[in-house]
Amino acid sequence: MTEVGVSPESHIDDHTRRRRTSVLGTSQLFTSVGVASGLAVGSLLAEDITGRTSLSGLPTTAMVLGAAILAVPLARFASRSGRRNALITGLVIAAVGSATIILAAAQNMFPILLLGALLVGGGSAAGLQARYAATDNVPTRHRGRSLSIVVWASTAGAVLGPNLIELGATVAHRLTIPDLAGPWVLTVAALLVSVAILGFGLRGSQPVGGNREPASIRITLAAVVSRRDGLIGLVSLGTGHAVMVGIMAMSAVHLHGHGSSFTFIGLVISIHVAGMYAFSPLFGVAVDRWGAIRVISLGAALLCVGALATMMAGFADGRMDHGAAQQWITGGLLVIGLGWSACMIAGSTLLSTGAHEADRRVSHTDVQGTSDLVMGLAGATAGAGSGAVLAWVGYSGLSLVGIGLLIPLLVLLIVKRPAAPQVAPDQSLAL
Repeated sequence: MTEVGVSPESHIDDHTRRRRTSVLGTSQLFTSVGVASGLAVGSLLAEDITGRTSLSGLPTTAMVLGAAILAVPLARFASRSGRRNALITGLVIAAVGSATIILAAAQNMFPILLLGALLVGGGSAAGLQARYAATDNVPTRHRGRSLSIVVWASTAGAVLGPNLIELGATVAHRLTIPDLAGPWVLTVAALLVSVAILGFGLRGSQPVGGNREPASIRITLAAVVSRRDGLIGLVSLGTGHAVMVGIMAMSAVHLHGHGSSFTFIGLVISIHVAGMYAFSPLFGVAVDRWGAIRVISLGAALLCVGALATMMAGFADGRMDHGAAQQWITGGLLVIGLGWSACMIAGSTLLSTGAHEADRRVSHTDVQGTSDLVMGLAGATAGAGSGAVLAWVGYSGLSLVGIGLLIPLLVLLIVKRPAAPQVAPDQSLAL
């Protein structure tokens, strides 16, 4: 399949593809350090400021919502001005948001905290669109791997980030600001490094949408869902993100409320994030070889298993020692991370491989921005309700809700299973 406005002759050579992937991956490493280090304490900071567990999920919700709001504008900006300018803009907005959160923590102002978190979503939006930047003008047989390598590059930063809570507290002491504001200082620094990498590494970046006008969100959604692969890809992204965000956002609060230390919470979140990113190249290779639908099915199964594990930990409160419950939660979050990764890689590849072809008015950047918007709104909705669900039915009930969210995707995989793979398998696995 060939994108609208992209001819086979425009495919980049392997050297250019690898160099661009390297730049995007290095940038992603620092972006993920920043976003993950702040994300690890966002819910704790909200609980500390408000004193209410039911509100602790709102910063995560605001971050995911911010990513959703910026998804389409950044995609359209990339279409007009190139990926480099769009990605840098998102990261600068996120850095401003991180500084706003530091101010909110120092002044104990919850609305300002939410505003800052909303802006930090710009970094998440830029990080998500970096995976699509890796597929621009790349032959179909290499797309799953190119996309997954950029996602994988986030591993080191995303795992390291949550473990910087103690270092952040040390920085906070030196700056005489609250301990939970310290990681956000590190976030600002990491995001600015990422901006510098993109600024120098992607010089000469060209617009990716030609001179065409962007399609509306309504037209783009209609084009995507008119194809079975597009609908499954879109639901895969939205469902996987909602389940992951809803359970992950409240895990730190649940663990902290049962006596777990900040150090252990950082470790658990790191393990979860490692599941999200570390094995993404394997899922990318699997997509190119066996097809995206099979990998999405695997992702849905992993999400179910992970949510069952966290549900068991919630049911076991008071019936097993805290150490055993921590192990169940750690294992469950790891498997949820793996399921998210499978759904993300396979769903994104489906959408970047030709879902827009159903309507020639829709470009690949239209599809990418709109799919990230849907994914972000799904995650934001899950995050917004996670605190209230935790307070109402507990951690086990929250996990059960996560399993319920998977039902539409499972139905689609069964009822709308295509007769042929949507991503052309490729027997050559050379990166």
